Formats: sequence, structure tokens, C-alpha cells
Amino acid sequence: MGKITKKIIQETYEIAKQVFQEKISLKEGIKILEKIGMNKNTASDYIYNYLNLIQGKTFTRTTNADATEYYLEKIHQENGKKGLEKALLALSQHFDYYEDKTGSKVKTRKDIYNKYLKLIDDKTDNISYPDEVDSAKNYLEGKVKTTLVNSYERNPVARKKCIEHYGLNCQVCEFNFKEKFGEIGENFIHVHHRIEISSIKKEYSIDPIKDLIPVCPNCHSMIHKRNPAYSIEEIKEILKSKVYG
Repeated sequence: MGKITKKIIQETYEIAKQVFQEKISLKEGIKILEKIGMNKNTASDYIYNYLNLIQGKTFTRTTNADATEYYLEKIHQENGKKGLEKALLALSQHFDYYEDKTGSKVKTRKDIYNKYLKLIDDKTDNISYPDEVDSAKNYLEGKVKTTLVNSYERNPVARKKCIEHYGLNCQVCEFNFKEKFGEIGENFIHVHHRIEISSIKKEYSIDPIKDLIPVCPNCHSMIHKRNPAYSIEEIKEILKSKVYG
């Protein structure tokens, strides 16, 4: 097929939206896009990517930079900040998957991602983490998954949504950095990924509420003192037994 023009990108967006709204089937949508010059596989990819962006789910196929920017712009216009957050969460997970699989870095589309990230007023501090999941260890599940776990814990959109739900207190010991340290402790907390490495599959999509939980660095380190890691509940029980004897 020829170059994917702005007009074609606009058409793919509208068709993908109709598929998501169940006004037409995926098969019908692909046929419509084939008639305007897209091949079947590319049409499928562009629809598939929209369906995942709008739901905040990771995806493995790619769209070009112009389509990425147009999709984010339209999703923001039509679905507001919350819709954009979902799309950015999906896109960041796609980048993690793509870079780990191919060994190459995403540049232009990451610049677009960072541009739209600013629109959700993310005030996440630069949090320093210990290497909780040691990628030098010989995990059967592989280095890719250990890298993804660390990436999910640092993901600014996932972190934001997690903290909006749970707050900034450690969910093990209740420590709050702002209460103890004042202004310098504001917005500071680690975010722990609950899911075991072995459970992560190729197209795993993070749920910031179910999969992530805020913990202080001390409790976070204790959680990872064992492989597989201790659960939040186990660390709470250990702490309780020491406090109350």
C-alpha cells in the first residue's frame, strides 16, 4: 500500500471508534479501510491499537508517529483527562514490550507520549528505587519480565492512579513522608507491583488499583527479601508480631 496519509489516519480513527462502540464489526471495519487503500493487516493493527488505547490495555502492534499523536489528541478531546490517562497507560506498556522484544529504543513516539503526559498534570516526584528485582539473577521467566515489573512500579500514569485510590500512606506500616518530613516528603512513596513475575504474560495489562500498592521504601525492601516476594499481608503479620510480641 502507499503512504498512510493524515486523511487515512483520520478515517481509521473513526472506523476504530465505531468498532469499539459495536456499531460495526471488526471485519466490516477492516473491509472499509481496505477500500481506501490500507492492506488488511495494517487496517487490523490500527483498529486493534485504538481498542487498546481507549481501554488502557497494552498492545503489541505498532502505528506510526502521526497516527499515535492523532489518536491521543482525539481521545483527549472526546474522553477528557481520564481517557487520556488510559491511553497513555496503554502506550507506555506498549513501549516497554516493544523495546524489550526488539532491543531498540522508541524515540519519536516517546516524545509524543511525554508531550501528552504533561496534560494530565502529573506531579510524580523522581522516586529512587532499590533494584528490588535483581535482573542479574537467573529467573526462569527471563530478564524481560523482571524489567517490566520495575517499569510498572515507576510508570507515572499507573503510579498516579494507584495513589489516587490508596493515598500516600504505606499500606503496610501507615508511614506518611509528608507527616514526618514536611514539604520534602510531599508525594513521596514507593509503589509495589503485587503480581508475581511468573504471572506476567506477553500482552499483560496493568491494573493500577489491583496490581499496584503504595509502600514505604523500608517495607518495599522487606517485601523483596524473599523470592518469590512476601505478600503485603505477610509483611503486615510479621510487623504486627514484632510490635505486639
